[in-house]
Amino acid sequence: MKIKSNASPDEVSSPFFDSNKQFCYDIEKYLANKNGKVKGTYNAWSYQVYGKFNNPENWDIYYKKSTFSNSGDLLLSSKYQSLLELVEWETDKFSENTSNFRIRKRKFTDFLKLLFSKSFLKLEFDKKYVLDFKDSKPGFLGKLLANLEDLFNSGEVYEIIFSNGKLKIELRSDKHHFQILENLVDMQN
Repeated sequence: MKIKSNASPDEVSSPFFDSNKQFCYDIEKYLANKNGKVKGTYNAWSYQVYGKFNNPENWDIYYKKSTFSNSGDLLLSSKYQSLLELVEWETDKFSENTSNFRIRKRKFTDFLKLLFSKSFLKLEFDKKYVLDFKDSKPGFLGKLLANLEDLFNSGEVYEIIFSNGKLKIELRSDKHHFQILENLVDMQN
């Protein structure tokens, strides 16, 4: 495996170690099928994986999991642990001739923007998210949102930024979502 373990000998027998190892193996296998590159580390507490592939444009992917515990005991109840699981997908050339935008979860402080700005809207199909765009609504937005609908419904979308042809999607998820990524890659072709 190109993704290496940085676990202590005590961690290797943990079911969390096995789970994180399998997760990383699946990413490595996915990228190998796309002639991509991968590097990273994993242990019972965390993983951090960077990957890159071309199809035909460059895509960078990043998966990270961090488990923090005050006591150092991995088997403690989750109420004593903090967990971060994130996924980032990024490409440099997604679409041209469309305005920049940002989609994120709605905050209480967005109330006034929603009242007075025509370029700041709640998403029609999911009112928990807002769309902030500069000039006009992007042409490919409907197709993008349709491809990400399951992630919006599950609340896994953290932020989507489109700026100068560059698309970055950030999720809070413990899943790979390879099929959704494939759908996005297909949108480029």
